[in-house]
Amino acid sequence: MKRIAIIGCGRISPAHLNGLKTLSSRAKVVALCDMNEKLRSERQKAFDVPNGFASIDELLAWDQFDIATILTPPDIRSDVCIPILKAKKHLMVEKPFSHSLDEAYAIVHTAKDMDVTMAVNQNFRWIPPAPILRKHILNGRLGRILSVLLVDAVWRDESVGWRNTTSKLALSVMGVHWLDRIRWITGLDATRLYTSSMISHVLTSAGEDITSTIITLSSGAVATFVHHWASRSNGMNNSLQVDGVDGSVIVKGNEITWIEKDGKQTKENFTGIDISQSMALSWTEFLNALDENRQPCHNGKNNLWTVALLEGVYKSAETGESIEIKVEK
Repeated sequence: MKRIAIIGCGRISPAHLNGLKTLSSRAKVVALCDMNEKLRSERQKAFDVPNGFASIDELLAWDQFDIATILTPPDIRSDVCIPILKAKKHLMVEKPFSHSLDEAYAIVHTAKDMDVTMAVNQNFRWIPPAPILRKHILNGRLGRILSVLLVDAVWRDESVGWRNTTSKLALSVMGVHWLDRIRWITGLDATRLYTSSMISHVLTSAGEDITSTIITLSSGAVATFVHHWASRSNGMNNSLQVDGVDGSVIVKGNEITWIEKDGKQTKENFTGIDISQSMALSWTEFLNALDENRQPCHNGKNNLWTVALLEGVYKSAETGESIEIKVEK
């Protein structure tokens, strides 16, 4: 039985707590840590968590846990992750696990030095249609990938909390999932990107909410990623399309359309899962990796590529230049 301490009791914490309830034979949340005593106490009571702490120092002094999951805002990641790793605790950290590639390197290297396992909660890898697309694309159904088009245009006004004031909004909070999805379903990493973004001023939040990115993938394929938070369409035109030399696939709503080389179309429907279920699957992979003494598929080193994309989109939007994507081996 793995003992888990959750650090950060904000909006995403109930999804982790509910997801972990379904894994009660393998893991138990034994402590919550948050400086907001009222919020922490509410979460403890709602989810029957016996121990609560106001600081990382208090939690580490107590020491009765095996895994920490970090749910704090991303701009303080290393301040929390590094002490946990140096205490030789395994780590699950929310995405993005950093806005800075250098900081991400430091976290990954610390985990390696301490010989502990870390994962980044890229839970959207388990939300359909991602598993279906990955299986077929990596098995060669579309042949060599030529292009990816991902459109996610919604209305999302973050009126309270840190998401209201952060300068890194749409691309960091949600876009990082889609940047990771492009990598995950194609098996391809990026070599260069260009991003244009703006703040519409129609939302109350302070960060970017209209964005477009063009990514050159390692195979030479081109990915186009459109991500808006100030769209009155609110998802009506959201879609994902992947084109290869042997066919294409289009996802819209809960329908997947496969288009073969000869033009034949095959349609299939899929059923989505909720966020708590995706958290349970992300945690299952992490726990399986610990049991099997291997790296989880969403390990920190793998996610350096996603952090590089995230850092790159902000650099490109700021400078107006295309950005080369590099990750150390």
